[in-house]
Amino acid sequence: MDGRAEQADWGEALRRTIRRLREEHSGRSPELPPGVPPIVPDAALDPDLARPPDQDLHRLLDAVPQASLLAEPVRNGDGAVLDLAVVVVNDAALRHPHHPEQQFWQTADGHGVSLREAYPGLWTDRLADAVEDVLRTGHAVRGLPVRWDGAGPDGSARSRRERLTVHRLGRRLLLLWTDDRTEEVARAAQRIARVGWAEWSLRDGRLDVSPGLAVLLGRTAGTTTLSLEQMLARVTETARPELHRALDRLLTTGADIDVLTELYGSGCPRRVRLVAEVVRDEDGPIEGLRAVLQDVTELYESQRLLREQQEETERQARRADAEHIVVQRLQDALQPRSATLDGLGVTSAVAYRPAEGRVGGDWFKMRQLPDGRALLAVGDARGHGLDAVALMSMLRHALAGLAFTGALVESLGGWLNRIACDEGDESTATAIVSRYYPDRNLLRWICAGHPPPVLLRDGRAVLLASEIGPPFGVLPAVAYHAAETHVRRGDVVLLYTDGLIERRDQDIDVRLDALCAAVEAHAAEPALQDLVDAVVRDMSGPLSEDDATLLAFSFNN
Repeated sequence: MDGRAEQADWGEALRRTIRRLREEHSGRSPELPPGVPPIVPDAALDPDLARPPDQDLHRLLDAVPQASLLAEPVRNGDGAVLDLAVVVVNDAALRHPHHPEQQFWQTADGHGVSLREAYPGLWTDRLADAVEDVLRTGHAVRGLPVRWDGAGPDGSARSRRERLTVHRLGRRLLLLWTDDRTEEVARAAQRIARVGWAEWSLRDGRLDVSPGLAVLLGRTAGTTTLSLEQMLARVTETARPELHRALDRLLTTGADIDVLTELYGSGCPRRVRLVAEVVRDEDGPIEGLRAVLQDVTELYESQRLLREQQEETERQARRADAEHIVVQRLQDALQPRSATLDGLGVTSAVAYRPAEGRVGGDWFKMRQLPDGRALLAVGDARGHGLDAVALMSMLRHALAGLAFTGALVESLGGWLNRIACDEGDESTATAIVSRYYPDRNLLRWICAGHPPPVLLRDGRAVLLASEIGPPFGVLPAVAYHAAETHVRRGDVVLLYTDGLIERRDQDIDVRLDALCAAVEAHAAEPALQDLVDAVVRDMSGPLSEDDATLLAFSFNN
């Protein structure tokens, strides 16, 4: 013993329940109502007296649910059957919308109606041979496929395909029709819906199965019966305990069951939903069970994949949230939201508008250099997230160090381009890099694929023209050319990133004009920070797809 609880054998429990129910049934015998004597066969009864007249044949055929008729063979001189003369037609045939109407069967001479005339095209060599065999042997022919032409309720011609059963009654023949389309549609429905049914009798242990279930179990569609043991043997080993437990509960309590099980069929095991109920007469004993089974393998697999996709989406969302928090904190640490230039006669202001749910690569740098000049720069690293912040941080800190060499902005741009190229094909960035010479009131700047600066002078805003070079990280060997702008006292120069002006539904020139109009509209703001905030507010839409930075410098010398 290893200390584990002993597992219940639900297969044996189910077998005990079945044996108990069979024993209960074996002790029962049908009881007659009080006062009704038992029926004792009368061996002396005259057989001729037991033969019903034609009137009784009418009543008998009317009780048959299928369209049926009684007919006598019409033979030629050689004894071969040429046709059938219809003697009795039941109500089901008269009511059938595609069979001849009642008026058709009323004849004046009372000798019946020709079957060939009633059902054009029905009499074929195959039917004639079947009639001859039934008359000769007395054995019925069942499910004979036939096709005949007739008229629909609206008088239009139509063809009917049915199955015909032929019995011999003395010298006459009984013909019964079953609609072949009903069986065909039922088979198609089982095949399309991957569904089948089964009915098990407790008395004889017979399990009747539908064609759909037979195919599901890996057998031919013509299989009609199985034993319960054969059926349960198709259940996989892992699914048997739960199914045995459910069936035992069904036969013990009579409560319906709805379980998911697994069956061996053709190919890999199939996931099957089984819904079953007991068969009984009102409050009588359980006589068997009836079940419907549906193959839900594809549905189960799609649900499993959907659950996995949802779980992966949730994991990615959690990672994105965590990354967003880290990137936001990293960007806040690397990117100050204020800037000052003391002692150079320059007032500065900056505004930053983040994108909706994303962190971008906007950056700026303002620094007073040891030679008495100032570094003024703004840029935008490609993409969003950690990669953009990492590239932004690298370029920003590299520029801060390189600017201390005193090199011209053309050289600074070339060096930053080589740094970005060495980082790989995806490491690109745009920028405006400028150096301010306060002794000459001169602003020298290069443009690396970036939107041009805006100059606000005497209440009018214009775009500064320059030679635009490629973004950093695109071409390893490229020379940037500087533009020079002489500033006056009261001038304001605005540097910004493309997130401030780009919109998918508007042309870039339209947006640049809108930026200049917004700057002019707020030119009279008392403080430079008020101007910057107002312009960002005017240029922002309800949803920002990219982050935006606006940097402004007011020259007071």
